[in-house]
Amino acid sequence: MPVYSHSQLETFENCALKYKFRYIDKIEKKEQGVEAFVGSRVHETLRKLHDDLLARKSSTLEELLQHYRQKWKTNWSPNVKIVRQGETAKNYFQHGAACIRNYYRTNHPFTQSETLSTEEHLRFTLDAEGRYQMQGYVDRIARRADGTFEIHDYKTGRRVPTKEQTDKDRQLALYQIGLTAQRPEATRVELVWHYLVRGVTLRSRRKPAQLVQLRQTTAQLIDRIELQQEFPPHKTPLCDWCEYRPECPAWRPQAEG
Repeated sequence: MPVYSHSQLETFENCALKYKFRYIDKIEKKEQGVEAFVGSRVHETLRKLHDDLLARKSSTLEELLQHYRQKWKTNWSPNVKIVRQGETAKNYFQHGAACIRNYYRTNHPFTQSETLSTEEHLRFTLDAEGRYQMQGYVDRIARRADGTFEIHDYKTGRRVPTKEQTDKDRQLALYQIGLTAQRPEATRVELVWHYLVRGVTLRSRRKPAQLVQLRQTTAQLIDRIELQQEFPPHKTPLCDWCEYRPECPAWRPQAEG
């Protein structure tokens, strides 16, 4: 059985056909949504901030913004797609810069916890037999003075979920399973989301019983994917951002009738 990620599972849940195009047919696309482009540039910049701190170097806000500008210029291309009407590349650049400023000003001097790693690759299994394998990359893993481990995730989108929604979030809870498998000393774990453009930080904890249930429901979803024979499209507002729309039968002229 292949190794799954949260993004794969989420893609299948949102649209089975997109899942097939991307993960089974492996149709590669040069096109990238500007939202994903901004997210990558912001993540690179915040990784630099914490990697520098690990190396005992303190970056100023202006140094980080200069790094962001350089990464933007180096990586920007005609393949970056802007979908929202009335938005420009400059608008999105400023959006990313605001994310960095908010994070810096909210968390400086960054002594709340000790960074252990950035962009750490976790690979783990959901069952004792090792049949259901998962992987993911954690934006930042840290440890507080009281021994609590933190799993940090940076969000550059405009929407901020409710506390109830983050308490049900699958992605970081799966990362907790992976973290405790690799670091048995991580007996206390807190999940942390940084909604950067709003300057909002949300935190959540999972009980052991919740993690057991998550293992089961995720394994069931993987079974469903493995048994899937048909991969129908699912039209939603997300289609406007989908790179596979030209191939999708739901968007062919006859499908509109």
